[in-house]
Amino acid sequence: MDVLPLHAFGSEHLALVRWAAGTVFQTHSHPGGEEILVLAGVFNDEHGTYPAGSWLRNPPGSVHRPWSEIGCTIWVKTGHLPETMAPQSPQMHESKR
Repeated sequence: MDVLPLHAFGSEHLALVRWAAGTVFQTHSHPGGEEILVLAGVFNDEHGTYPAGSWLRNPPGSVHRPWSEIGCTIWVKTGHLPETMAPQSPQMHESKR
């Protein structure tokens, strides 16, 4: 996994991340939320499969365990969503394609 940090201010972080084929990331949470734009390849988590062009918004407090079977490049922003967007349950997940 290669990470190119693009911006950081307070709890907000923005980066381009390249995942090699077969990358599996540990289960983790996003206290300040997370947004992902899949630029190339396919990004996966237990909620779905997201090809290039997919946009995900995971609300504050969400939990997932991502991986990529074929590899992918993603734009990812974390720590920027207000607590008022917190899910009713940790299973809540939004996705747009």
